[in-house]
Amino acid sequence: MTNYMRRKEQKEQRENDLKEGLVLYRNAKYEEALEKFESVLGWKPEPDEAAVASYNVACCYFKLNQIKAALFSLEEALNSGFEDFKRIRSDPDLANLRASEDFDPLIKRFDESFINENAINAIKFLFGFNKKQ
Repeated sequence: MTNYMRRKEQKEQRENDLKEGLVLYRNAKYEEALEKFESVLGWKPEPDEAAVASYNVACCYFKLNQIKAALFSLEEALNSGFEDFKRIRSDPDLANLRASEDFDPLIKRFDESFINENAINAIKFLFGFNKKQ
């Protein structure tokens, strides 16, 4: 019972830190928000919590003009399962980060199409669609 209560309290703490971090971020208090998001990561979060917290850490580092740290944190978010690639590519908070030469290679490592060109060609070959007539 003690472990259950401790895990429940930790989950509540992570949720509170995430909410507080978002409020601080919206109020342009990026260093304070960064502390809250990193606190979430320090509480051994669930994968989805880690992904969201790491994404927000990346946004904070970007706002603090720490591009390398932002890219590293974005990679951590992707490693944790963050998959909202549309958001990554359109989030105004990451606009200038996308101009970094390291951005596209990072995103391409994680955002590969489900069916790539080689798979399509293999399917065409199997079903005879590539035969010349």
